[in-house]
Amino acid sequence: MRSYCELKGIPVQQADESSNGFWSLRETQALIAWLRQRSSALIDAKTIRQWLETKPDGQPGAHWWSYLREAIAEYSLEVGEAELPLDHFLEWLAEWGREARRRQTGLLLLTAHKAKGLEFDHVAILDGDWMRTAADEDADAPRRLYYVAMTRARKTLVLARFDRGHVLADALPDSPALLRRPPTALPPPMPELANQYKRLGWGEINLDYSGTRSLADAIHRNIAALAVDDDLMLRQEKSGAWVLSNTQGAIVGKLSRAFAPPEGMHCIKARVAAIHVRRHKDVAEEHQARLSDQCESWELIVPELVFAPASTK
Repeated sequence: MRSYCELKGIPVQQADESSNGFWSLRETQALIAWLRQRSSALIDAKTIRQWLETKPDGQPGAHWWSYLREAIAEYSLEVGEAELPLDHFLEWLAEWGREARRRQTGLLLLTAHKAKGLEFDHVAILDGDWMRTAADEDADAPRRLYYVAMTRARKTLVLARFDRGHVLADALPDSPALLRRPPTALPPPMPELANQYKRLGWGEINLDYSGTRSLADAIHRNIAALAVDDDLMLRQEKSGAWVLSNTQGAIVGKLSRAFAPPEGMHCIKARVAAIHVRRHKDVAEEHQARLSDQCESWELIVPELVFAPASTK
């Protein structure tokens, strides 16, 4: 899925294969609900496009609707304007969503491990501790991983290196396809480059927190009032639990025990990255007793948190 952190106006995605699913997005579920309430069992791309045209575009937080419009454009290319069974479209949409991580907008940041099986026109490999090995790896593991990273490029490949040299990049033989550039003096890094952007995954969020509240609880209204890109606040309660609140201070979510801020850093900004729909049937049977009997479904917030070094307080 997409994380829209921007620096100098460049859109950036952070690859996260464990990130929360396309299918349960508030926007996707709204589309599915609209499709199912129609009287016809057939649907065509034009009708879906017309419905999507009523949704926000070009505004903060509108990118998930744009994402769905992108899907419908591809669907139209495949089937034209033919009316087909609704289930056919829903199966197609589910498959399209499963391939989401292969699509990108702007700069995609990911590790060499997560790049396996993917290809890109232009790839830049950063320098770092490439020679470090895990306890169960042999001495050639870094070389194999670097090779994997290099072979993701279809057109151009940039191998960055620090002045101290690079064991793997420096070992490449001379070739007409290889251009070795002299060292370049870099300007001092911007303070923002010390920040960490963290989009939380399922394991760091209490997925059922709002589902344990009755339908009359204000948390449901407060979440419904939020949209993608809206500001949030992160705070730690006396119990040690981390909670999310809206800008008025009302709690709209809770993080799991697995969450911990990066060491030596503090949260300087929080925003809504996505809102998902979760249902009673999605919860393991042994945990269903804690849910509200009134909640067949509820919404939960996936936040993106920005952390800065504690010294910048």
